[in-house]
Amino acid sequence: MTERSVDRLEQAPEEARQQWLGMLQTLSDQIQRQQENSQQMTQEMMETYSQLLNTPGSYFSGQAEQQQQTFRQTTQQWMEQAKQQRQTFQQQAQQQQQAFKQMTQEVMNTYSQLFNIPLSYARKGLQDAGFPIENYDDLNAGDISKGVGGLSVEEIRVVRDYEERNKNRDTVLEQLDRRIRSGS
Repeated sequence: MTERSVDRLEQAPEEARQQWLGMLQTLSDQIQRQQENSQQMTQEMMETYSQLLNTPGSYFSGQAEQQQQTFRQTTQQWMEQAKQQRQTFQQQAQQQQQAFKQMTQEVMNTYSQLFNIPLSYARKGLQDAGFPIENYDDLNAGDISKGVGGLSVEEIRVVRDYEERNKNRDTVLEQLDRRIRSGS
């Protein structure tokens, strides 16, 4: 698997996490807008009701103050409930964000372990099998070019196959291919 493929796999959980966080933020914004609309609507209802009760000739005029007070209390209770609901939604959104973040980290750790296991086995195999170039994984392209100088075509093919499966560096692969074609 190439480094580009691994990078894309590592970026996928981060992109999903960002989308999830965006959706949670949108939900929180919608809840806040609904609460603001509800407050405005309640305020308008209170004003309309007050105007009705204060209208001269209303047979409610004797009980207007008591009804206004009851209405204000009911409205305040309703507004407090709406505020508590908003806080609850925000807490749930934060908990979901944390859970998603933790899940993303666990997925990333699993991917990392998955890709490191074969690489560690490959390195161990290189050491055990007497790979043609010592400490190959620690060398840069220039060092590798120097290291293949005294190798047979078959040993160069072994090095090329390993390079292609692991780091897959174009410059190194091209140099190895030239050496194989030239027969040395």
